[in-house]
Amino acid sequence: MTSDPDDPADGVEVAPSLAVRCVRALMERHGLPKYRQSPWLADAFGLSYSQAHRRMNGASTWTLEDLERVGALFGETLVQVVTLDPVQGSVPGAMKIGSAALDCQLWLGEVVTNPRPDSLVAISTATGWTAVLAGEANEGIAYRIERLEAKPSLATRKVIAVLDDDQDLTNSICAHFESSGYDARPFYKTADLASSAKAQRFDGFVIDWIVGESSTLKLIAALREEDATAPIVVLTAQVLMGMVDETDIAEAVKTFGLVFSEKPVRMSILSATVALGFAAAS
Repeated sequence: MTSDPDDPADGVEVAPSLAVRCVRALMERHGLPKYRQSPWLADAFGLSYSQAHRRMNGASTWTLEDLERVGALFGETLVQVVTLDPVQGSVPGAMKIGSAALDCQLWLGEVVTNPRPDSLVAISTATGWTAVLAGEANEGIAYRIERLEAKPSLATRKVIAVLDDDQDLTNSICAHFESSGYDARPFYKTADLASSAKAQRFDGFVIDWIVGESSTLKLIAALREEDATAPIVVLTAQVLMGMVDETDIAEAVKTFGLVFSEKPVRMSILSATVALGFAAAS
């Protein structure tokens, strides 16, 4: 999706107004406010800001493939993206209780205007969906809450992003983390993880030093700038092969607080390393 959006797109086109409603609803479900949506789309799909803005205001067409790809970056299927009735699904959020916030799952209803101050409503903020008393809803549009399920924070699994262009290895690492009690998300392209990290929070990262033909150093620097303590494990097999200068990795380890692990990956050691990182960050 790097071509000019004014050109006819491949695949089945979707009515711009419907597509934009679906994409905006998707982004809002994941806490991406309207002012950040066009810049996010430009970064995610390699468009200029003008091209992305035309997509987001309905001036340019979308295809089903476009909707499927943007949904995947938020962890949603095409069916979930094009389902506009919010009652059919739920979104993760937080229920504000005084100064505390309890993790919860929200089933959203219609937009409400002038709700009773003591009623509970959902609003989309920069950090995601939040359930608050209507009298405290000072930002954004308020939505009726059809159903709310609270869950203890301790039950929340850590979310780990795994990036490697070797898809079999990436999937194997994710499967190991899943069996160890984590929520692991696979990525095979640097740009896809970079875009997804702007839309949602990851607790830890396992990243190959070289993806494709390029170093992931810029991505690592951006991730560390957003989160100073998240465990980041860097993998590579190319030091022993002489394809990577070990001093470059050593400098990155020192600068960004990384943990370096050579391939072949030893799964039990890898998961233990990440667990130690979480313990140190808590």
